[in-house]
Amino acid sequence: MIFRRLAILYLVLTLAGCGAMASHREGLDLSAEGKTEEGLAALAKAVEGEPTNAEYRKDLYMRRAAFLDRALSQAQSLRAADKTMDAEAIYQRVLAIDPDNIRAKTGLNDLTRDKRHAEIVAAAKASLKAGDLDKAAQLLRPVLAENPTSRGAADVMRKVDELQVKRQSVQPTLRSTYSKPINLEFRDANVRIVFEGLAHTTGINFILDKDVRPDLRTTIFLKNASIDDAIDLILQTSQLQRKVLNSNTVLVYSNSPEKINDYQDLMVKAFYLQNADAKQVQTTIKTMLKTKDTIIDEKLNLLVMRDTPDAIRLAEKLVAMHDIAEPEVMLDVEVLEIARSRLINLGIQWPNQLTLTPLATATGTGLTAIDLKTLNATKLGASIGGVAINARKDDTDTNLLTNPRIRVRNREKAKILIGDKVPVVTATTTATGIVSDSVQYVDVGLKLDVEPDIHLQDEVAIKVGLEVSSIAKQITTPNGTLAYQIGTRNANTVLRLKDGETQILAGLISDQDAATGSGIPGLSDLPILGRLFGSRQNSRDKSEIVLSITPHVVRNIVLPDAPAAEFWSGTESALRTKALTLPPMKPPAAAEPGVGTGAPEANAADSNDSQPRGAAKVVNLTWTGPAQVKVGETFKLGLRLKSDGSVRSLPFQASFDPVAFQAIEVVEGEFFKRDGGTTSFSSNIEPASGKVFVSVTRSDLDGAVGDNTVAVVTLRALTAKAPAEVKLLSAAPIVQDEKSPAALLPAPYVVTINP
Repeated sequence: MIFRRLAILYLVLTLAGCGAMASHREGLDLSAEGKTEEGLAALAKAVEGEPTNAEYRKDLYMRRAAFLDRALSQAQSLRAADKTMDAEAIYQRVLAIDPDNIRAKTGLNDLTRDKRHAEIVAAAKASLKAGDLDKAAQLLRPVLAENPTSRGAADVMRKVDELQVKRQSVQPTLRSTYSKPINLEFRDANVRIVFEGLAHTTGINFILDKDVRPDLRTTIFLKNASIDDAIDLILQTSQLQRKVLNSNTVLVYSNSPEKINDYQDLMVKAFYLQNADAKQVQTTIKTMLKTKDTIIDEKLNLLVMRDTPDAIRLAEKLVAMHDIAEPEVMLDVEVLEIARSRLINLGIQWPNQLTLTPLATATGTGLTAIDLKTLNATKLGASIGGVAINARKDDTDTNLLTNPRIRVRNREKAKILIGDKVPVVTATTTATGIVSDSVQYVDVGLKLDVEPDIHLQDEVAIKVGLEVSSIAKQITTPNGTLAYQIGTRNANTVLRLKDGETQILAGLISDQDAATGSGIPGLSDLPILGRLFGSRQNSRDKSEIVLSITPHVVRNIVLPDAPAAEFWSGTESALRTKALTLPPMKPPAAAEPGVGTGAPEANAADSNDSQPRGAAKVVNLTWTGPAQVKVGETFKLGLRLKSDGSVRSLPFQASFDPVAFQAIEVVEGEFFKRDGGTTSFSSNIEPASGKVFVSVTRSDLDGAVGDNTVAVVTLRALTAKAPAEVKLLSAAPIVQDEKSPAALLPAPYVVTINP
């Protein structure tokens, strides 16, 4: 009975083991087919059937850990891409396999929080669209506090910050309040009375600081001047300053350091420099603008300054002139060494000496003086060298060619060494007799030093230093130290070549001709027959070094536009971004009314320019840029606007080929800045899709009129292509009237990109 039970137990265990083995094999096969979850279930069944099998447990744990790690990473990526439902499904799959997985449970909680945050971000976007920046920021702050990595909230907050900075940086102007020209005639009038007259006529409020002297007087005669220019002239001639508080309020104070420190607003601007050195730019700004509050971060190449808005605007122009990419050139160099060796050794080498040696005595001892008496031919040994017939001719030609390609920045040195570093040992003996060796290495081979200086018109001046050296022979000093005699050839010159022009330097020639001979005196000098009685060796070695160098300009100096290279900076005591000038006076259409002389009223009369300009009916847009560029070259493409009336704003969208071009930056043109207008400018570049979005708006209601550039796009040519296009997809000009003008879009800008 006992044996029967043991047999049944053995049979059950055997069947269980076979079932576990089958489950294990099935789990591995399902995992290999990509059915990971079914495979894990089969492996778990195998472990359950054979809990003590270490191999089954290892395969289960390793495959489950790999699956969980891969699934959780995928869920994290989906969550970052705002694919909430897909991420939630993966977390549920993870919990089905590992119910206690902390990362999956935390991920589900984060998804619930993300859904709640998404609603708040949507409300913040609505507030941003409505222009309520404070409410949008208030909604986003708790979201970013709970989840600082929230991409949606961070993007909206970035837009809010940008708009707030733009609003804060836009200074109030008086042009939108009173744009008609005025006439002023005051003779030795009190400044306070002059401002009262301007306030009565123009509706502008003037607030005078308590320290403005009550006895301050001025004399001014102006016709057809703008209100801004009139106020500036009165202030500058009276040693006063102003601060525009809003569109119809001006604060007037004394032009003294104390009052300037009290009333003048300061801004902080950070310049992240890409190409220029922060220290050099800091020195320029301190020298030109007399700015004291500047710091630099050399690690980030960052310059931060604190100064007035006008100083900040001028600093931006100075930084733009410095922060340009340095020119680079590719030098195609070929060095060729042509060596030729000729050797002829022909003739018979006869013995040139006979040696007689006394033979040893019978006793084996050496000779004595008595033995010399009996010395004869039988007691002398003779030896003579053999006869050699020389018939040798060597003819060797060698060419050593190296063809390096060196890319060098402007005015930077590049060095090439192709050869060996030969050790030279120097022995030093101290006073105590201790000998120490020091090793120095000498460069032997081909050394090339180049330093390019890239000029305009794609010309390159190159300092070239070439040295070709070799070991001529080894020299052993009396104390046993080994030294080397090095033969060298050097060439140093300065070239100025055009892009792609090749210059060859040759003539570094070494020519050695040697002839040696040996033979029987007299007989070896016979013509022709002399070869039978002697041997002659003639050798000739000749080598020449040829250097060929061709520059290829990769990137040249990018000159800034004329407005960026020449601009007004104000006076020595006051920085200004425009000159204090008056426009040319035009004759009035009708007789002007009488003008007071020192009276409180300031008479204002309209001229032909005082009539409001009509809104534009047609807006014509054109591209301006080069027709051909080279691969790697950076160029500027301008969008020019020509209108028959005033235009307040121009949002537009352009596209470019992302394979052929790289859009680097978009800057505002001069169209909407005419007559000192204040503008707001925003742009966005999508490199992957090749899209550029730009919006330019002028602050005043009159807008701008004329023919000038709206925006300038800086592009870099990436690959050779003909033709490559930049296309204006849409443009929606905005005017003061409700009806938008017709926008005439230009044809696609076509450029040929050469290799």
